[in-house]
Amino acid sequence: MYDGDSFFTLSGPARIGLALLSLALAAGVLGLLRVGVRRGRLPMRLIAAAAVFYLFEWAAPQVYYQYYRLIIPGLPAQWVIGAPPSPSDIARLAAFQDKAALSEHGRALLFWACLVAAAWPRAPRKAAA
Repeated sequence: MYDGDSFFTLSGPARIGLALLSLALAAGVLGLLRVGVRRGRLPMRLIAAAAVFYLFEWAAPQVYYQYYRLIIPGLPAQWVIGAPPSPSDIARLAAFQDKAALSEHGRALLFWACLVAAAWPRAPRKAAA
């Protein structure tokens, strides 16, 4: 399924680094949601989660490009963030309708994890003693 994926063109250490970067970014996004979207009604929390994911989807290519600049000599310093994705782009991604690539499927899973993080019941805060 992922035979031609560009991930597999990287060296072993570069793959590990890319996986760790992806996990760190996902943890950051989910952590932001867990801390920042604590209050409010469920529909508003879900909208906030979709908005956070949308911003991630738009800006993350720059972070990944900077990583590739570290592992691939000679890549020029440049801005790679393009136009924001359209709602239909996000819908296709979330429905796993984009190309069969690790990055596409990982981002789709992150979208759904964002919604779960926003919807997860919050434990009541304990009163300070």
